Amino acid sequence: MAHLPWRRFHHEVVPSTNDLAFAALEAGEARHGDTFIAAAQTAGRGTRGRTWESAIGGLYLSVVLRSESMPPPGAWTCAGALAVHDLVTSAGAAAAIKWPNDVITTRGAKIAGVLAESRGLRADGPATFILGVGLNVSGPGPSETLRAERAVTSLGELVPDLDLASVETELVGALQRRTNEIGEDAARLYADFFDRCALAGARVQVEGAEQRVEGTWTGLDPFLGLRIEEAGRARHLPVAHVRGVQPAP
Repeated sequence: MAHLPWRRFHHEVVPSTNDLAFAALEAGEARHGDTFIAAAQTAGRGTRGRTWESAIGGLYLSVVLRSESMPPPGAWTCAGALAVHDLVTSAGAAAAIKWPNDVITTRGAKIAGVLAESRGLRADGPATFILGVGLNVSGPGPSETLRAERAVTSLGELVPDLDLASVETELVGALQRRTNEIGEDAARLYADFFDRCALAGARVQVEGAEQRVEGTWTGLDPFLGLRIEEAGRARHLPVAHVRGVQPAP
């Protein structure tokens, strides 16, 4: 199932590619790897209900992903962020991953975001998720309003003469490779993710569900979570309980 060619469905302007993917699932028309791509979104969203600005010139897509067993916590997000990182760095731009789902430049400007959703669609079949990716590629890029709120950029500002169709093909290929790794070697996938995180090896403050923990971030395990070391002692924080990772004050 994981190795079938991925089908691509192109649209112009839609509310949300994640919603298109969920609609196809609910209609019984979707299969693993179906990728819904839009030129722009009017109601794109990020984590915790945040709005994702989705102007013409970006790449907005959502992939239907199915697994016979429940993957490790955060696996689809790790795979998605790594795929975007693979694309950006192969294009010649320096980048890093900001926990848990953003790809940023080495100066901290956001290039892309990833959103994995399930909506409880596992009741009578394989574990099913929708992985959405929003990548600033070219065109007008992020609005002045958004730029005033936070540091953002586009891949086109970092790498000239990009072809949107080629970027799409490269990203879909990278997503297929990285999501396949979840079942083939999850430990390596998580190690790759950790190595590309902007704060890997740094002293951090981790915001958990009920507490904040400070220490040096030294690793990431598929099942145990973030490894944090402090005063010669190590502890693991489950991925599902981690809301944010910031530099320690």
